[in-house]
Amino acid sequence: MTGLLIGLGFLSKYTNALELVSIVLVLALAPRLRHEFKRPGFYLLVGIFALCTVPPIVWNAHHAWVTLAHLRSRGGIEQGFGLHPVEVLSFIGEHFLAYSPFLFLALAWGVIGSWRRVNQQFKVLFLMWFGLPVFLFYLLLSLNKAAAPNWDGLAFLGFGLLAIYYWWERLEASALLRIGAVIAVLVGLIMSAVALDTDLLRMAGYKFQRSDPSNRMRGWKSATGALEAMRSDLETKFGEKLFLIADARDRASEISFYLRDKRAEGPGHPPVYIPESQDMVNQFSFWPRYDEFVELKPGTPRSESEVYTEEGGINLFVGRNALFIRDGEKQRVPHNIQAGFQSTELIGTIQVSRYGKPLRTWQVFLCRNYRTLPL
Repeated sequence: MTGLLIGLGFLSKYTNALELVSIVLVLALAPRLRHEFKRPGFYLLVGIFALCTVPPIVWNAHHAWVTLAHLRSRGGIEQGFGLHPVEVLSFIGEHFLAYSPFLFLALAWGVIGSWRRVNQQFKVLFLMWFGLPVFLFYLLLSLNKAAAPNWDGLAFLGFGLLAIYYWWERLEASALLRIGAVIAVLVGLIMSAVALDTDLLRMAGYKFQRSDPSNRMRGWKSATGALEAMRSDLETKFGEKLFLIADARDRASEISFYLRDKRAEGPGHPPVYIPESQDMVNQFSFWPRYDEFVELKPGTPRSESEVYTEEGGINLFVGRNALFIRDGEKQRVPHNIQAGFQSTELIGTIQVSRYGKPLRTWQVFLCRNYRTLPL
């Protein structure tokens, strides 16, 4: 059961595989448990976990091992590994913001203070080694480029319990520490409230000198509503359905989420595509795409103007019109959009503002008569 749970966790997020490292360390470092290496249970656990790794291995083998390229990119080691101490400090410092300064300081103090008991109490050993491998893994990556503070979140399940255990008796014995704990929790709650709604700072009289950090989460629904209204008007005008293409993954994803009429073009199709490319860019590259050829069902009539592959495939989007959405103003339409359509025309700009400052600015282009890129 443990092997299956770790395997299912691995299929959700690869970091879960580090649990195997934790299990091996706990069994090896606890003398009374070392005999488990002589019993079949541990190896059955590893075997069941290994079975769960087969699907992603098979999938990657058929898709140029793209996950490895993705992980190298996320880990910042595409250009090699170097030592950058400032990145480590940045990684640690960001935890103080993510967990709130006083709470993270207490947590780190509690974990470090528990180390002297790691070989004396099994519960401390267990919690320590179910947190430390994850944290050390991302600390090592941060020698090259700072990891995001949420990446090692799995470590803080064990670390949090360790810190509570460390401080519990000390809090009972010291009124001063209890006051400090209350202040730490209150600061954490205030930071959480502000993170959820930065307008609380405006109500307190604070004026943002730079852009509000929460702006990246705002304006998507309004902009998508305006885009959907624009699409509806054009479809009424032309008497045909238009498909949507966004310039980047994040825009395509957000627009897809907020569209009221998602209208997928076929089974498994996303409501919004990204520009066609032979490169494997992200998950959109592996979902059904507007530039792919599909096999015709027997008996389906063929259009005389259609283009076919040697295998007799057909592209169902040829001749159709689309809307291309890109971020910013006065930007050029990318080559793979210009070359893939007979013509492109800027038909409108969508801008969403808040407190007099723009949140979202999208240019919308009408792309006429899709014809596929030449190979």
